Amino acid sequence: MAALAQSLAPDTLRRRAMQALTEAVVRALDSASEETLAAIVGAQDPREALAIAPRDLAPPPPERLAAERAARARTAGFRAELAARVGGMYARDEVAELLGVTSAAIDKQRQRRQILGVPYGTETRYPAAQFRDGAAVPGLKAVLDALGDMHPWGQLQLLAAPLDGFGEAPASVLDLLGQGADADTRARLAQLAAGWAA
Repeated sequence: MAALAQSLAPDTLRRRAMQALTEAVVRALDSASEETLAAIVGAQDPREALAIAPRDLAPPPPERLAAERAARARTAGFRAELAARVGGMYARDEVAELLGVTSAAIDKQRQRRQILGVPYGTETRYPAAQFRDGAAVPGLKAVLDALGDMHPWGQLQLLAAPLDGFGEAPASVLDLLGQGADADTRARLAQLAAGWAA
Protein backbone atom coordinates (compact mmCIF):
# COMPACT_ATOMS: atom_id res chain seq x y z
CA MET A 1 0.00 0.00 0.00
CA ALA A 2 2.82 2.41 0.89
CA ALA A 3 4.61 1.53 -2.36
CA LEU A 4 1.45 2.34 -4.34
CA ALA A 5 1.13 5.71 -2.63
CA GLN A 6 4.77 6.55 -3.38
CA SER A 7 4.47 5.52 -7.03
CA LEU A 8 1.48 7.79 -7.76
CA ALA A 9 1.54 11.56 -8.07
CA PRO A 10 -0.52 13.32 -5.35
CA ASP A 11 -3.21 14.38 -7.85
CA THR A 12 -3.52 10.86 -9.26
CA LEU A 13 -3.71 9.35 -5.77
CA ARG A 14 -6.35 11.87 -4.72
CA ARG A 15 -8.41 11.15 -7.86
CA ARG A 16 -8.25 7.39 -7.28
CA ALA A 17 -9.21 7.80 -3.63
CA MET A 18 -12.18 9.93 -4.64
CA GLN A 19 -13.26 7.31 -7.17
CA ALA A 20 -13.00 4.48 -4.63
CA LEU A 21 -14.94 6.43 -1.99
CA THR A 22 -17.61 7.49 -4.48
CA GLU A 23 -18.15 3.89 -5.60
CA ALA A 24 -18.36 2.73 -1.98
CA VAL A 25 -20.93 5.40 -1.10
CA VAL A 26 -23.05 4.66 -4.17
CA ARG A 27 -23.13 0.94 -3.32
CA ALA A 28 -23.86 1.67 0.33
CA LEU A 29 -26.74 4.06 -0.37
CA ASP A 30 -28.68 1.22 -1.97
CA SER A 31 -29.13 -0.40 1.45
CA ALA A 32 -29.59 2.72 3.61
CA SER A 33 -32.86 3.23 5.47
CA GLU A 34 -35.00 6.28 4.78
CA GLU A 35 -34.28 7.46 8.32
CA THR A 36 -30.53 7.41 7.69
CA LEU A 37 -30.90 9.12 4.32
CA ALA A 38 -33.03 11.87 5.90
CA ALA A 39 -30.49 12.35 8.69
CA ILE A 40 -27.68 12.69 6.16
CA VAL A 41 -29.65 15.23 4.10
CA GLY A 42 -30.44 17.22 7.25
CA ALA A 43 -26.84 17.23 8.49
CA GLN A 44 -25.39 20.64 9.35
CA ASP A 45 -22.12 19.99 7.52
CA PRO A 46 -20.31 17.23 5.57
CA ARG A 47 -18.51 15.96 8.67
CA GLU A 48 -21.80 15.36 10.46
CA ALA A 49 -23.14 13.60 7.36
CA LEU A 50 -20.08 11.33 7.28
CA ALA A 51 -20.55 10.53 10.97
CA ILE A 52 -24.21 9.57 10.39
CA ALA A 53 -23.60 7.58 7.23
CA PRO A 54 -22.12 4.40 8.77
CA ARG A 55 -25.18 3.94 10.98
CA ASP A 56 -26.80 1.41 8.67
CA LEU A 57 -25.21 1.83 5.28
CA ALA A 58 -24.25 -1.52 3.78
CA PRO A 59 -25.23 -3.58 6.83
CA PRO A 60 -23.71 -7.05 7.14
CA PRO A 61 -25.64 -9.81 5.39
CA PRO A 62 -28.22 -11.58 7.59
CA GLU A 63 -26.33 -14.89 7.43
CA ARG A 64 -23.21 -13.22 8.85
CA LEU A 65 -25.21 -11.63 11.66
CA ALA A 66 -26.78 -15.00 12.46
CA ALA A 67 -23.37 -16.68 12.48
CA GLU A 68 -21.98 -14.00 14.80
CA ARG A 69 -24.95 -14.38 17.18
CA ALA A 70 -24.52 -18.17 17.19
CA ALA A 71 -20.80 -17.83 17.90
CA ARG A 72 -21.47 -15.45 20.79
CA ALA A 73 -24.05 -17.85 22.22
CA ARG A 74 -21.60 -20.77 21.99
CA THR A 75 -18.90 -18.72 23.71
CA ALA A 76 -21.28 -17.64 26.48
CA GLY A 77 -22.42 -21.24 27.01
CA PHE A 78 -18.85 -22.53 27.13
CA ARG A 79 -17.81 -19.87 29.62
CA ALA A 80 -20.84 -20.53 31.83
CA GLU A 81 -20.04 -24.25 31.85
CA LEU A 82 -16.40 -23.56 32.66
CA ALA A 83 -17.37 -21.16 35.46
CA ALA A 84 -19.60 -23.84 36.98
CA ARG A 85 -16.77 -26.39 36.75
CA VAL A 86 -14.50 -24.18 38.90
CA GLY A 87 -17.08 -23.54 41.59
CA GLY A 88 -18.40 -20.27 40.24
CA MET A 89 -16.89 -16.83 39.87
CA TYR A 90 -16.25 -14.19 42.49
CA ALA A 91 -16.43 -10.44 41.90
CA ARG A 92 -13.35 -8.43 42.88
CA ASP A 93 -14.97 -7.11 46.09
CA GLU A 94 -15.89 -10.66 47.13
CA VAL A 95 -12.29 -11.80 46.66
CA ALA A 96 -11.04 -8.78 48.61
CA GLU A 97 -13.32 -9.71 51.50
CA LEU A 98 -12.33 -13.39 51.25
CA LEU A 99 -8.62 -12.57 51.38
CA GLY A 100 -8.96 -9.68 53.83
CA VAL A 101 -7.36 -7.10 51.55
CA THR A 102 -8.46 -4.06 49.54
CA SER A 103 -9.93 -4.23 46.06
CA ALA A 104 -6.82 -2.45 44.78
CA ALA A 105 -4.68 -5.23 46.27
CA ILE A 106 -6.70 -7.78 44.28
CA ASP A 107 -5.86 -5.93 41.07
CA LYS A 108 -2.18 -6.00 42.00
CA GLN A 109 -2.26 -9.70 42.82
CA ARG A 110 -3.85 -10.41 39.44
CA GLN A 111 -1.24 -8.29 37.64
CA ARG A 112 1.54 -10.14 39.50
CA ARG A 113 -0.01 -13.48 38.50
CA GLN A 114 -0.69 -14.45 42.10
CA ILE A 115 -4.35 -15.08 41.25
CA LEU A 116 -6.28 -15.52 38.01
CA GLY A 117 -8.93 -13.06 36.87
CA VAL A 118 -10.88 -13.49 33.65
CA PRO A 119 -12.82 -10.87 31.67
CA TYR A 120 -16.52 -11.37 32.32
CA GLY A 121 -18.68 -8.83 30.53
CA THR A 122 -17.45 -5.43 31.64
CA GLU A 123 -15.67 -6.67 34.75
CA THR A 124 -13.06 -9.18 35.87
CA ARG A 125 -14.19 -12.29 37.73
CA TYR A 126 -12.13 -14.71 39.79
CA PRO A 127 -12.61 -18.50 39.66
CA ALA A 128 -13.57 -19.77 43.12
CA ALA A 129 -11.48 -22.98 42.89
CA GLN A 130 -8.22 -21.02 43.14
CA PHE A 131 -8.95 -20.07 46.75
CA ARG A 132 -8.81 -22.18 49.90
CA ASP A 133 -8.80 -21.22 53.55
CA GLY A 134 -8.81 -17.50 52.82
CA ALA A 135 -5.84 -17.55 50.44
CA ALA A 136 -4.83 -18.51 46.93
CA VAL A 137 -4.03 -22.21 46.72
CA PRO A 138 -0.31 -22.97 47.21
CA GLY A 139 1.58 -23.36 43.95
CA LEU A 140 -0.84 -21.27 41.87
CA LYS A 141 1.60 -18.42 41.18
CA ALA A 142 4.22 -20.77 39.71
CA VAL A 143 1.61 -22.23 37.37
CA LEU A 144 0.28 -18.81 36.32
CA ASP A 145 3.84 -17.56 35.76
CA ALA A 146 4.47 -20.59 33.55
CA LEU A 147 1.36 -19.86 31.48
CA GLY A 148 2.69 -16.36 30.82
CA ASP A 149 0.62 -14.07 28.63
CA MET A 150 -1.89 -16.68 27.47
CA HIS A 151 -5.45 -15.30 27.40
CA PRO A 152 -7.06 -15.67 30.85
CA TRP A 153 -9.92 -17.80 29.52
CA GLY A 154 -7.38 -20.09 27.87
CA GLN A 155 -5.53 -20.34 31.17
CA LEU A 156 -8.72 -21.20 33.01
CA GLN A 157 -9.63 -23.85 30.46
CA LEU A 158 -6.27 -25.56 31.01
CA LEU A 159 -6.42 -25.18 34.80
CA ALA A 160 -9.87 -26.79 34.89
CA ALA A 161 -9.18 -29.67 32.49
CA PRO A 162 -8.97 -33.15 34.10
CA LEU A 163 -5.43 -34.59 34.01
CA ASP A 164 -4.28 -38.19 34.21
CA GLY A 165 -1.15 -39.27 36.04
CA PHE A 166 -1.58 -37.34 39.27
CA GLY A 167 -3.62 -39.82 41.27
CA GLU A 168 -6.14 -42.62 40.94
CA ALA A 169 -8.71 -40.44 39.16
CA PRO A 170 -8.26 -37.56 36.72
CA ALA A 171 -8.08 -34.19 38.48
CA SER A 172 -7.56 -30.64 37.29
CA VAL A 173 -4.63 -28.40 38.20
CA LEU A 174 -6.95 -26.35 40.41
CA ASP A 175 -8.28 -29.49 42.09
CA LEU A 176 -4.78 -30.80 42.74
CA LEU A 177 -3.54 -27.50 44.14
CA GLY A 178 -6.70 -27.12 46.20
CA GLN A 179 -6.18 -30.59 47.70
CA GLY A 180 -2.77 -29.51 49.00
CA ALA A 181 -0.42 -30.96 46.37
CA ASP A 182 3.11 -31.55 47.66
CA ALA A 183 6.11 -29.58 46.41
CA ASP A 184 7.05 -32.22 43.82
CA THR A 185 3.53 -32.27 42.35
CA ARG A 186 3.39 -28.47 42.30
CA ALA A 187 6.69 -28.39 40.41
CA ARG A 188 5.39 -30.96 37.91
CA LEU A 189 2.23 -28.92 37.37
CA ALA A 190 4.24 -25.74 36.75
CA GLN A 191 6.42 -27.64 34.27
CA LEU A 192 3.31 -28.95 32.54
CA ALA A 193 1.89 -25.41 32.31
CA ALA A 194 5.14 -24.17 30.76
CA GLY A 195 4.74 -26.85 28.09
CA TRP A 196 1.20 -25.68 27.37
CA ALA A 197 2.39 -22.11 26.95
CA ALA A 198 5.32 -23.01 24.67
